Amino acid sequence: MNLLLILVGLFLLTFIGLIIGIVLLIIRKEKWAGIIVAGLSIGIGFYILLAGLNLATINLLQNFSNESTFSDFGSSSDYYDDEYTDDYTNVKYGETATMEDESLITINKPKVSREEADYDIYEVKVKVENPSTDDINFSSEDVYIYDQADDDYGDEITEKAFSGTIKPGETKEVTIFFKVYNFGPYDVEYDNYNWTE
Repeated sequence: MNLLLILVGLFLLTFIGLIIGIVLLIIRKEKWAGIIVAGLSIGIGFYILLAGLNLATINLLQNFSNESTFSDFGSSSDYYDDEYTDDYTNVKYGETATMEDESLITINKPKVSREEADYDIYEVKVKVENPSTDDINFSSEDVYIYDQADDDYGDEITEKAFSGTIKPGETKEVTIFFKVYNFGPYDVEYDNYNWTE
């Protein structure tokens, strides 16, 4: 890097020399002195420019050939591989799962609510119970429908989504609507649980 700065400085000096040569040639009318100074400045500047370009090219090639420069970028291979398995606990539709906050979540199998030309709308019924002595928070937007065939998630389109606090001893039942574009089979995910057939 220091060599590159020196080359840039020398190139600027040769540019100044070129200006002086032009001044000598045109303004001072010293023909030979102006030609010599301008010619030398152009020649030296050309070689300095070539040296700088070569140095920059060498640095670029070294960066490309250095595996460590790019190996860390997006290197999820340390964490994910072909044998990666998710951390979801599988639960059958209609069964209840106990969350870390002691809430009880029951999710029923998705059912077709409406069929359209390019997509279907599925409804998912979710029951949230709070048997604990503390308030719990629940948001229907944290429930996802997953299309196993397409390896994609459906779009949640619930008009009256629920997001709020459920008091101790309270039970909340919500129906969530999803727009899906394939025929499934579908899983429903919430927190670290995956409801499936």
